[in-house]
Parts: sequence; structure tokens; C-alpha cells
Amino acid sequence: MCTELGGDGDLLMDYVEEAGMTSLCDAITKTGCSDREIGYIDKMSQNSIDDVSAQFTRLTNMESGSMKPELKDWLNKRKKILSGLIKNAVAASEQEL
Repeated sequence: MCTELGGDGDLLMDYVEEAGMTSLCDAITKTGCSDREIGYIDKMSQNSIDDVSAQFTRLTNMESGSMKPELKDWLNKRKKILSGLIKNAVAASEQEL
């Protein structure tokens, strides 16, 4: 399987993320994230939870449109990042109670 998905492992990692509907990028610790993902995390971390949720909704609504595979991949990565930021904000607010 490794030879079918490339020798460097990048295609294998892409396959695992896509098939498992998961991401290796942790939006809180930024481990496993690309420079592009880290930039997006930094940008979105400055926004309120309402703004982050609105962005998540906007991206979800964009999913049904046609787009190049690279853009679809970036859309999915952004959604996973936003989901992680939202979950972290919810957990933090529950701890305050």
C-alpha cells in the first residue's frame, strides 16, 4: 500500500486523514500542522467564538459547491481546525462553571 500512495508518506497521510474523517493537525497545540494551517489557527484564534462558529457555518454551506480538489481539501482542513477551536472554547467555558 505504501508504494501505491507514494514513497514519502504524504499521500498515505492524506489518505488516512480523508478516510478517517480526521486531521493530524491539533488546533490547540499546533502539532502536526502545516505552516498554512498554523497561520489559519493564529488568525481564527483572535476571533470570538461566535465569529468562529459563523465561519464554520459558512464553510459548511460552501461544501456543496463545485471546487477543485485542492480547495476542497483546504476547506475540510479549515473546518477541522474551526471544530477544534470551538470544542476547546466550549470545554473552557464549562470549566469556568
